[in-house]
Parts: sequence; C-alpha cells; structure tokens
Amino acid sequence: MRCGVCPHECDIPEDGEGLCKARGVRDGKLVELVYGRPATIISDEVEKKPLFHFHPGKRALSLGTLGCNVLCSGCQNWQISHASARGEAKKLSYLSPDHAVSMARKHKLNGVVWTYNDPVVWIDYVTDVSLAFKRAGMFTAMVTAGYMTVEALDQVGPQIDAFRFDLKAPGSRGWSWLTKVEDPAPSLEAAIRAQDEYGCHVEVTSNIVPGMNDDTASIKEMAAWVRDSLGKKTPWHLTRFFPDFELSYLGQTPVATLEEAVRLGKKEGLEFVYLSNIPDHPLRDTVCPACDRTLVHRGSGRAEKVWTRGGKCSFCGEELHMVGDDMGSGDAER
Repeated sequence: MRCGVCPHECDIPEDGEGLCKARGVRDGKLVELVYGRPATIISDEVEKKPLFHFHPGKRALSLGTLGCNVLCSGCQNWQISHASARGEAKKLSYLSPDHAVSMARKHKLNGVVWTYNDPVVWIDYVTDVSLAFKRAGMFTAMVTAGYMTVEALDQVGPQIDAFRFDLKAPGSRGWSWLTKVEDPAPSLEAAIRAQDEYGCHVEVTSNIVPGMNDDTASIKEMAAWVRDSLGKKTPWHLTRFFPDFELSYLGQTPVATLEEAVRLGKKEGLEFVYLSNIPDHPLRDTVCPACDRTLVHRGSGRAEKVWTRGGKCSFCGEELHMVGDDMGSGDAER
C-alpha cells in the first residue's frame, strides 16, 4: 500500500514499514504503529522548542514517539527518531487523548507541543489529541520539518495553533546532505500554508552546521526566504550545532559565527532574529524593533520579564507578532 502522509509516498508491503519506521501495513490496512504510544512525555517551557513569541513563560506537555520521516544525520534525539516501532511501540504505555488532557491539567500545563521526532509520522494521534486540547481550552504546537502532503496538513492544520518550522538549509543540496529529504519544496510550502490557510503562528529555526549552511550566502538566502515567504516579523531562531550521531566528527558552531548570522539576518530585514540555545546570551531577549527597549528577558530559561501587551510593545505600541503574552509581569515603567 502507498502511504500518503508525506512526499516520500512509501510503497509498503504487508507486515512492512515505511521509511519512517512508524507507519506500516498490517492485515491489509495502513496503520500508525505508534498511535497513542509516546516515547517521551515531558513538562517543558515553550521557550525550549524554541518558541519565543508564543505564550511566553508558559509550560506545555511535550510528546514525541518512535520514528521520523526526515531522519537528520545530526539528530540529538536519534535514539527515538531513528528507532523502529516494530516490536518496540507496544512496550510503551498507551496514552489516550483524554488522559493527555488530564495529565496537562494535573500538572498545571497550558498546552501540548509535538516534538523530539517529527509529528507527521503519527499524525492521526496528533490530530486527535490536539482536538482534545483545543476543546479543553489549551494551546497546541508542532515542531516539524513540514515534510508532509497537503492532505496531511489539511487534516491536522485546523487543530494547531503554532507551527515551529525547521528550515534546514537554503536549498535542496543542504537538505539532502542533512536529511532524507531531497526536495524541500513541500516543506517550505507547508510552512506557508500553515500560516496563510490555518492562521498558525509560525516561527522558524535553522541549526547552523559548520561547513554546511554557515556561510554568508546561505544565511542571507535563508533569511530572505523567511522574510519574503512568512513576513519580516517572523521570529527566526539560529541554533548552535552540537556534534551528535552521524555528524559527531564536526565541531560546535563558534559563537562568533552565530552572532554574525544574527547580524546578517537582521540586515536582510528580519526584525526578530535569535541565538536561541546558548544560555544567558543577550540575543535570546526580545527587543522592540521600533523603540529598542528590551521587552522579554529570558536569561538561561523561560521568559522572566515580559513588557508586552496584546502582542504589542508596552512602551511604544509596536506590533511584535506575539501570541498569548498574558504572563502578568508586565506593567512596564515608562
């Protein structure tokens, strides 16, 4: 049977699995082998996803499972993303949509985030749980490379509030070098469609890998795509590469390279470019592009001070493309 969830369109025989190792054919039916079987269940700050303009300071239930359809060569979660569901998924405890909501309420969490592996591989479960969270009045977010068919996005899109998109590289050469994706066009189109068709709040992350996408031309090209396709106020997170898995022979990204990439991104017209995964770095803070005041201070973790109101700067009223900034700490001193 042919799987239509992502553009790989795997032809799967009876008792076989697709490239993602999470979807397969059993008794003549295409099924999610990992439905309701999370491999990771964690309470986490949304800032760690990273989402900086989406419910700052809030915590969410973070869920991931086995398998992935992108299979990044430097994945830091390779123990689960490159794992097969065959024989392993049933060892994981079943978590129903209602139980997931109850768990979030018990621990005073504000929503659910699909992360650690690409959520497209268990999109039916993602859709069902996200619908339960929406009905319960809580937010939903996906951390994804966006490598999915239009039909798959149209299934889950109405239930997703935030779409945190992984922009791997400026072109197909970089994507195919880093992942199992040879043509990134469906991924790029999914991010745009999530925003334009379903009103998802979109933030973009690019892991800056030495010798692959850290040159000036690559940084400028990626920044220009974010600006032209999603808008100049779209947050762009530049993250430091840490050697892992098949790329363990590379070195960490120098901080100076990342700082220069932030400068280049802003020069291309993006108003919010962050250096997201280096604790206590000042480029983790949100600064108003109009009055230049620091509006959100993050330090090493979650948002600590928020001087915004209704998605706007509390000082000058500049629009910040920020959602859910009702943290309660921000009567700004003028």
